[in-house]
Amino acid sequence: MLTEKRLQRNRQWLLDERARLKGELDDIGSAMDAGERPGLGTHMADSATDVFEQTKNAAVQSRLRNTLALVERALEKLEKGTYGSCERCGQPIDPARLKALPQCALGMACQSRSELNSTSR
Repeated sequence: MLTEKRLQRNRQWLLDERARLKGELDDIGSAMDAGERPGLGTHMADSATDVFEQTKNAAVQSRLRNTLALVERALEKLEKGTYGSCERCGQPIDPARLKALPQCALGMACQSRSELNSTSR
């Protein structure tokens, strides 16, 4: 069971993390908008570097969006009073896991099963 003090710490961490992620997404979006379009350089190597950078930035942007979605969902659960419960089985998530990953949505057993299922495909 999570103490009120732990809930407040996790809430603050989630709020701070949301602000950080939004800032990084804004920075990457600006960098991608300001970048040159591939194929407009004078040399093939320049174009390849541009494509690589755009691909890398798109991957980072996707990861940041996914993490932001987890943070947003955790904040919604805090507001609803369901924070700390596994979304799959409904059992309480270990407080140590929530301390390490305040945005986690699954307990260890369900997370392990989820990862096992995704790797066996």
